[in-house]
Amino acid sequence: MPDLIVENIEKQLGTAQILCGVSFELQQGEVLALLGASGSGKTTLLRSVAGLERPDKGKIEIRGKVVFDAATGFEIPAEQCGLGLVFQSYAIWPHRSVFENVAYGLRLRRVPDAEIRQRVGDVLARLGLGHLADRYAHQLSGGQQQRVALARAIVYNPPVLLLDEPLSNLDAKLREDARAWVRELIKQIGNSALYVTHDQTEALAIADRVLLLDRGQIQQDGTPQEIYGRPTSQFAAEFMGSNNRFDGKIAEISANRARLENHGWSLWGKLRGNKEPGAPGTGLIRVERVRLADGGGENHLKMQLKSALYLGERWEYVLQLGELRLRVWGEEGRAPGECWVAIPQEEFWIF
Repeated sequence: MPDLIVENIEKQLGTAQILCGVSFELQQGEVLALLGASGSGKTTLLRSVAGLERPDKGKIEIRGKVVFDAATGFEIPAEQCGLGLVFQSYAIWPHRSVFENVAYGLRLRRVPDAEIRQRVGDVLARLGLGHLADRYAHQLSGGQQQRVALARAIVYNPPVLLLDEPLSNLDAKLREDARAWVRELIKQIGNSALYVTHDQTEALAIADRVLLLDRGQIQQDGTPQEIYGRPTSQFAAEFMGSNNRFDGKIAEISANRARLENHGWSLWGKLRGNKEPGAPGTGLIRVERVRLADGGGENHLKMQLKSALYLGERWEYVLQLGELRLRVWGEEGRAPGECWVAIPQEEFWIF
């Protein structure tokens, strides 16, 4: 049985339709990322599951128990759903110690003191916070505060963890480290988790499955590998990764391939969707799939290298052919001049 079932959730704020009939299931032990740009509806969806927003339509079940049903007007208050919430702001009480922050939910549930000490001690030790139990929020780093918020959410073993941009307040280096231990922690405790983020790298690294949202609708539902490597729409392809874009006209179609052309270039790629020869088309390829070549060949372009940017772990070349500009990654600096660029057909998607 799924830990969470969301059926046809709709939500309107004023004249804006925030959620447009969203449905999905969260399986036991699964980490599901809600990924999208600002305004896509991901946070409103999470708050609806948490009981902090009341949808206009739809139904929500947690472990087989209905907690919201717009059709019948049935609704269980958020505090009775027992979900574990981690907010972007952490919401740590500054006047309470780390121990008291984590123990708060257990005290509300009237758990005996001895059990509270054991459970809080166990979860703080698991998160490397045991030596900080007596400290207050202002004495903690951002990363430590984030761990306290997580500890408070998991200490009473909630049926589902809800995390709203939990790493967004950390600096870049801490975020990279936190991705790994957050996923490890969720997997160790065996909880299912609904994880909201606008950071695609974070979603791909942490989640077992990703829901890509845009304007209140699910654009694609799949594993991180599917979302990144096999996008089902132009929106999904462009949202994920770093891309080179080619705007042109469909000149020829052969089976599931198409030839896209514009002034000075003509390229074959995989046709995604229904197109007819002569129709406008858009070609997309991930920047990391493009390579500099030693010479001409099929799907090769002769371009002008305009600049080479040093990014530390790699170089980024900016190339131009007429109005077409491409970015290519490489391992060494290069002087401006002519060069050949290879566009692999299987990696070049035409929409």
